[in-house]
Formats: sequence, C-alpha cells, structure tokens
Amino acid sequence: MSTWGGMKIGSKQGQKGDKQAPMRFSDTLTAALANRKNKYKDVSKDLNSLITREELEDEIFVPNYNIRKIKAMIARVVKQQFVVRNEHGDLLTWVYNPEKSLEMSQSIAKAVKDRLRNLNLPRHRIVCFCSIVEKQLQGVHYKMKYILDPYKDNYVQYVHDGAIFWIITTAFLVHKD
Repeated sequence: MSTWGGMKIGSKQGQKGDKQAPMRFSDTLTAALANRKNKYKDVSKDLNSLITREELEDEIFVPNYNIRKIKAMIARVVKQQFVVRNEHGDLLTWVYNPEKSLEMSQSIAKAVKDRLRNLNLPRHRIVCFCSIVEKQLQGVHYKMKYILDPYKDNYVQYVHDGAIFWIITTAFLVHKD
C-alpha cells in the first residue's frame, strides 16, 4: 500500500493577518505555464493580431450567391405547385388535401434543391426541407438548432401563408471547406 505525501500549493504560507487570496496552482504548474507562454509568445502575438484584424473587417467571406434571388426562386417553386392542369391542359383550382401534403413537401424540397444545384455552388452542401402545416385555430413554433459557421454558412427561409395552411421551406447552404 502506498502513501501519498502532501503537496505544496503556495510558495509562501500566509500569515494570520494577511488577507491574500490562497494560490490555486502549484509552483511547478505555474512555471510550466510560464515557459509555454514564453515559447509561443511570437505565435500568440501573430494570432491575436489576426483575430483583431478579422474582428474589425465587416465580412471575412464574401458568398458567391445572392440571398434575395434564392428566396425569390424558392417562392416561384412553391407557387408553381399550385398550378394544376387537367389532361386537356385547362387550369384547375387547387384544393388542399392533408393526405397529399407529404408528397407535395417532398416535391418542393427536391425542386428547390435541384435549382440550387444548378447555380453551381461547388463548395456548398445544400440541405433543403419543407413543412406543410394546416391551420386549425393554432400557431406554429418553428425552431431550428444547428451548428453553422456565421461567416461561411447561410440559410434561406420562405413562408407561404395560405388560407388554411402554411408552407415553410428552408434551404441551408453549408460551406464544405
């Protein structure tokens, strides 16, 4: 069985009259941290200057897409879903059917994703989803929690507010590099 000795925490023992805060680190740990700080002093200065320069600049990364154009494209895709024609090519009135809302939301998400791929954004991963929610004297609390880089990643959301339903379409553009 081994016994452990006491560890010296502070370099000086405090007097009864001293109102000094007790030391929280051992002498060896403090010395090791000081040596490490001196060793990487130049690197930390360069890193701090880089960080402050990045904080001063407005945008670090300039995206090669326009959010307003993407939102307008999503609006066009959603509105095209309401154009229903019969076998003769005549326009029919669109009627909300909750049983077919899953199929409609999948087709909207796929159409938006395909159109975003046609924009040739090679360094972005495109994630799109669509929700169709029926209004029955209720509201919608739509909350998303994802880890996104605020400088390089972005998302676009379009909400179509119909008489008896909402269509909420969200497209994420996640930078791969």
